[in-house]
Amino acid sequence: MTVSTFDPGDLDHAADPYPVLAELRATGSVALLDSGFVAVTGHEAALEALRHPRCGTSPIAARYLDGLPEGAARDEMSHRINFLDPPDHPRVRGLVAKAFTPRRVTALGPWMRDTAEGLLDRLPGVGPFDLLAEYAHQLPSLVISEMLGVPPADREALTGFSDRTAPLLGVRVEEGERDQAIAAAEEFHGYLSALLDARRRSPGDDLLSALLAAEDDGERLQRVELLSLAATLYSAGHRTTRDLFTNGMSVLLTEPDRWRAVTSGDWAVTDVIDEFLRYETPTLFVARIPYEDIELGGVAVGAFAPLLVYLSAANRDPAAYDEPDAFRPGRSGPNPLSFAFGAHFCLGASLARAEAEVMLETLARRQPHLRLADELHWHQRGPFRGLDRLMVEA
Repeated sequence: MTVSTFDPGDLDHAADPYPVLAELRATGSVALLDSGFVAVTGHEAALEALRHPRCGTSPIAARYLDGLPEGAARDEMSHRINFLDPPDHPRVRGLVAKAFTPRRVTALGPWMRDTAEGLLDRLPGVGPFDLLAEYAHQLPSLVISEMLGVPPADREALTGFSDRTAPLLGVRVEEGERDQAIAAAEEFHGYLSALLDARRRSPGDDLLSALLAAEDDGERLQRVELLSLAATLYSAGHRTTRDLFTNGMSVLLTEPDRWRAVTSGDWAVTDVIDEFLRYETPTLFVARIPYEDIELGGVAVGAFAPLLVYLSAANRDPAAYDEPDAFRPGRSGPNPLSFAFGAHFCLGASLARAEAEVMLETLARRQPHLRLADELHWHQRGPFRGLDRLMVEA
């Protein structure tokens, strides 16, 4: 196996991680890092890792739990659905699927379109504005709040808790960030605990009430599982969709011909969202642990070697995509791995796509002359990559 000096933490401050990841992938689709991690950067190798029956996620929780005191942050990491293996994972996912149904997502369609129109109605008529703060963040936050039954007045507080706990999922966490994240997790779970109690006393037509009621062969979700699920769904339900849309819009607006191709209808909205996901992947990596010696991409990987599966690198693998560094909606090639694959394929993938399509279609129709008004400033929090803001003007 190729040994690389690549440090995952180096991407934390990279304005553009893709040349770095391409250089790493060029050394081999599977590479051992000096840190002991194994980086998987090729599309086929990533697909193998994500669907491999002997690759799991539960030992990853142990790594994240290291140094966490008893309390909300530890409870959440211990029970996150993406850190569960059989038999817990199929049990919990099966119960969630009874509540988080395609019917529930479809039923939100008209409400999402009306909400997107309303958000654009409130935009300033003149001068630059932050498309992320005023639109890309607002719609997903409103949608997941509506689904979970979170009162609108509390949305921003929960968003703050979610953003401050995100560093706990990083490969390397600074001590100050860890302390802030632990404190935020306590506040987050305190709020969600009170909301759960309220829904238990008085159920509504929301996802949280449905999760409380979900039952399969006499099994119900435990309270600690419900709290972890609610925190995960809220965080993933707005942050990754916000970043998916904003990251993609930055690509369209840096070359005005691209935005014109959308507003003119030359590019189909669904194709553009697919290319957003591939070209500017909002989740750079996911982690897996092999429970025995396995082979990925023709390379031997030892049991319990921690894998970092770089979805972002796999999505630009020249072995899978023609001209992978070109933004080309409607391209041929495999589906991007941005929502992962296999047993841990993202629960909210269909919701994220629906939200992004509504946002793009509505914005293209209402703001056809949109253009960038400032330079781009990127951040990475844990595995999540996005913009601090996206200043635009019409």
